[in-house]
This record gives sequence, structure tokens and C-alpha cells, in this order.
Amino acid sequence: MKRIVFVCWALLWIYPVTGKETAGKITCVCIDPGHGGKDPGAVGRKLKLYEKDLVLDISLRLGKLIREQNPGVKVIYTRDKDVFIDLDKRGAVANKNKADLFISIHINSNENRDAHGVNTYVLGLGKSAENLAVAMKENAVIKYEEDYSLKYDGFDPTKPESYILFSLLQNLYLNNSLDFAGFVQKELISETKWRDRGVDQAGYLVLKDVAMPSVLLEVGFISNEEEERYLNGKANREKIAASVAHAFKQYKERVERNSRLLSVGEPEAPAPQKTPELPETEKKPGPDSELFFAVQVASASKRVEKTEALCSVAPVQELHSGERYRYYTGECTTFDEAKLKLNEIRKVNPGCFLIAVYKGDVIPVAEARKLEEKLK
Repeated sequence: MKRIVFVCWALLWIYPVTGKETAGKITCVCIDPGHGGKDPGAVGRKLKLYEKDLVLDISLRLGKLIREQNPGVKVIYTRDKDVFIDLDKRGAVANKNKADLFISIHINSNENRDAHGVNTYVLGLGKSAENLAVAMKENAVIKYEEDYSLKYDGFDPTKPESYILFSLLQNLYLNNSLDFAGFVQKELISETKWRDRGVDQAGYLVLKDVAMPSVLLEVGFISNEEEERYLNGKANREKIAASVAHAFKQYKERVERNSRLLSVGEPEAPAPQKTPELPETEKKPGPDSELFFAVQVASASKRVEKTEALCSVAPVQELHSGERYRYYTGECTTFDEAKLKLNEIRKVNPGCFLIAVYKGDVIPVAEARKLEEKLK
């Protein structure tokens, strides 16, 4: 246990959590095609396709689309050909290039041939035996590496007790990772019409040392004959890449919009929503006001059961707005008070940002500030 705690402190020392993902524009994304070289990954049952080949093709298509759709964004790969890369070196590529987002792409497999659908994972301690089993399978790749036991400080991918490490690391960049994961999951399900297996947390070694928001995608099951046939089509792999690229664009716009608002302190560009009309008799903001500002620490497409893990210094509230579950703290009746709360919460949740809620729905902060002025 002492060794695990030491590793966590070392990570915080080497990769300080600076809130880089909300400090400005997203200018670099690192794409990680899983497996490669001597590690084929999962193998299809019917067509005998290799996971390593399919995810490399999807990754290269994704990188091309991101460059085309987002001028000025640099795309780097942990591998761009069929070579084996140690798991710890994949994260190092992203950190060295100061990437703002890390996307690891995989394809699932299961002894049950009927298993199907799409999963998106963020770093954390898996809450189910299934999540642990998937992480164990993906982490087993380290056995292709020389001296893996020494390199990973005694970590054994086959022993559940090794995964306690991820319960200590899961808060780093969790909220922005969950946000991007939600966008990705929604886009992939919309395109493929496959089963939505949700956004989950799991202990993936490839995400452990990444000093930025990060996700791992399991794009379908290569062990399912129908999904293997789908993945065999170049046009279908292009659709998958396009879905992830669209999710990236949404995430980038959101992070930069919130960053611009907070750093400049001026209203953001008008949103396509209509400003809610207030009755003339509306009271000024107070404890029971229908308008408030808060600090969002996480969001997900499915309910997070243990919200206490999302913020260690303040109680977390849940808000179901639109198609997202949002988790916030530091509820305030004024924007200025909320900014002070934001500075406090960022010390432990560096990726958090401000949201505004009116009558139970999240509205643009700029619109909320206009309402705040009307209520004075």
C-alpha cells in the first residue's frame, strides 16, 4: 500500500494538475491506436480480423478528420504503423507533446459471442466485475514488455488488488474526461445503432500516467460476427472516425467557450437559445432563487452512484438537464461569488468550470449574467 501511495504522489509531482484543459484553446490531441506489432489484440471469430489493424485504420482516419475540421489543432499518434509500443511510452508521447486530450481506440472481445455494443471508459476504479475483467484483458499487453514487473512497480494485471491504485488516481481530470466520453458515446451510438453500453470507469494502465483528460473507446465487439463484418468495411470505419471527430469538435467548442468566459470575464458569443423572459414581479436572487451559478465537477450520460468521489472538499449535487447528468457544488446566487468558489474547487478539481441553472435547466452563463442584471 505504501508503494501505491508513493506512486500516486510521484505522478502528482511529475505531472502537476494545472487545469490546462480549461486555460485556453485545445491545440493538440493524441490518438492512441491500441496494440500493434507482436501484440495483435483481439482476433475476430469469423473473418479473423486483427484488432490492431482495425484500430490503426480508424485512428488514422480520425486524425485526418480532426485536422481538416479544426484548423490549428495538432494531431499526434502513439503509433502510425504496425509496431508494438509499451503502454507507459504511449502516455509519455502525449505528455511530451503537451496534448490537451488523449484518445485510446480499441475493439472489445468476449467469450460470449452475443456480447455487442459500444463502451467508453475513463480512468478510475471499475465498479463492476465486468469492467475489471475488460481492464485486466487490455492491461495484459504489458506481458509483451521486458521487465514489466519492475517497470510498473510490481503491478500485476491479473490480480484485482493491484487495481486499488486507480481509486486514488480517478479524480485527476475526471470531469472533462467524462464530458468528452459522453459526447463520444452519444455520437457512436447514433451512427452505428449498436447497443449503448455506457460510460464507465476502469483501471487502464494506458490512461494512468496521462496528464490530461483521456478516454479509452471499445468500438464494438470483434467477437460478434455482425459487428466484425461491420468493422471490416472501410466506409463503416470512416463513419466511426467521423463520429469521434464530431464529438471532439463539440468538446473543443465547449472547453474553449467556458475558458474564454472565465479568463476574460465577458459574455460569450450569443447562444442559439432564447433568453428566458422574467415576470416583472420576479424577486431578486435569494436562497430559493430559480437562477443560480455553480461549479460543475463532472457530467455523464448515466447517473454516477458515488458522487462523493467527484469532489473531496464539498458536497456534490446532481442535476438532470437535457440528456446529461451534471454534478455540481458551490451553488451561488451571483456570478462573482461563483468565481470565488471556482478558484477554491479548482485546487482539488482542476478541470471544473462554471455553469448557470435557471428553472432546473442549464443555460449559457452569458445569458444567466444578463438575467442576473435584470434581477438586481
